[in-house]
Amino acid sequence: SLVEGGAQDGVAKGIQGGRVIVLKGYNHDGELIDGSVGKSLAYGATGGLVIIQGDADSRACIRLSGADVIIGGEIRQPIDDSRGYIGIHANVKGFLCEYMTAGRVLVLGDPGPWICAGMTGGVLYLRFQPEWSFDWAAIQRRIARGATVNLLAVGDADENNLKALIGEYSNELARNHQKEEARRVSGYLQNWKDAFVKIEAVGRQLDQSVASE
Repeated sequence: SLVEGGAQDGVAKGIQGGRVIVLKGYNHDGELIDGSVGKSLAYGATGGLVIIQGDADSRACIRLSGADVIIGGEIRQPIDDSRGYIGIHANVKGFLCEYMTAGRVLVLGDPGPWICAGMTGGVLYLRFQPEWSFDWAAIQRRIARGATVNLLAVGDADENNLKALIGEYSNELARNHQKEEARRVSGYLQNWKDAFVKIEAVGRQLDQSVASE
């Protein structure tokens, strides 16, 4: 299903397959705006694809266990965490990927505070933007206290994941009167090893190596 303009709470909650796409819509002045969603995006989703062009409110991807989720809202100004509560200016407002067990999540902007609490599986990709002060230290500040996860550079094993997620997002934009935006987003893949980092549960890489023996 495709929605243009935005949606409220509970989008794609418990989705088991298919596609849920929320893109910007035209206002009365012919400008593309919004594309954002409310709380609990893809809560408990077990399969399918969810694409949000704008921002998401708190508790996105809670208990995600198999779906692919792309949140396309991007940083609009340099990050300054000294101002206080991180979530006010973030593209996701808090608790992203809490208790996530499987699936792939890509956030192109600021994921907000308290991310990955209780996360035991899956992978969260973030767009690394030190020029906007969204650097390693800023990302570490966003990881929930007590979360058993690692912040890592992406490697060869991540290339297919990033190409698939960015490709799906770009294709949806191109199909829905945003070809220029689609080309811009696709450009993130040109230097993907420098452009992205990932967060995984501690021990996941060890589990994969044991399984492959």
